[in-house]
Amino acid sequence: MSMIDLVFPARGGGVPLDHGYVLFSALSHRLPGLHERKDVGIFNLRGTQARGKSLHVGNGTLRIRCPTEALPLFLPLNGAALTVADGEVTLGIPRVFPLDAPVSLSSRLVTFKHAIDDATFRASVRRALAELGCEGTMHVGRRRVLAIAGKKVIGYALTLSHLSARSSLLIQEHGLGGRRHMGCGLFLPTRLRVAAGLRMEDAQPECFA
Repeated sequence: MSMIDLVFPARGGGVPLDHGYVLFSALSHRLPGLHERKDVGIFNLRGTQARGKSLHVGNGTLRIRCPTEALPLFLPLNGAALTVADGEVTLGIPRVFPLDAPVSLSSRLVTFKHAIDDATFRASVRRALAELGCEGTMHVGRRRVLAIAGKKVIGYALTLSHLSARSSLLIQEHGLGGRRHMGCGLFLPTRLRVAAGLRMEDAQPECFA
């Protein structure tokens, strides 16, 4: 099934930097069927980091990855005002983008159950990529903590490089790990040497096959 990215213009003030859970809650309030869509990924809002642990949305964006047939589910978000924690975010008319197949992809946060240290995380990544039949090189970035309903979840930034077109598309379509409704395990093209909190020159690359 063909996957696309819906990118909504987002206007607003301050929301928490760690807002994956509260954003998903706000979207679920508008879209009752969203919980059941395991094939949907919701990226964190894009804006500008403000002081402390807050994000200034300003003239930002909200990106949602979904199958083409799920497009009608998200049409009610056009013009919607979302309450995200103590902030309000208003969405505009979305643009639709097909997935590209870059040789390098990055995710700001990937989580796996029980993968709470570098070694277990790498092993989980290798297993997940083997299940997809993907080959390439992994670069594990900084350790991050995600708050979900008062609980803390541990994950890592991750960059995957030297990907074939097939591997690149599969990773974007399926994601890695869990909590993709909350911004985890979702990948975008790596555009800079500093990507997803990772300094590539300091990372220890590891091939996977």
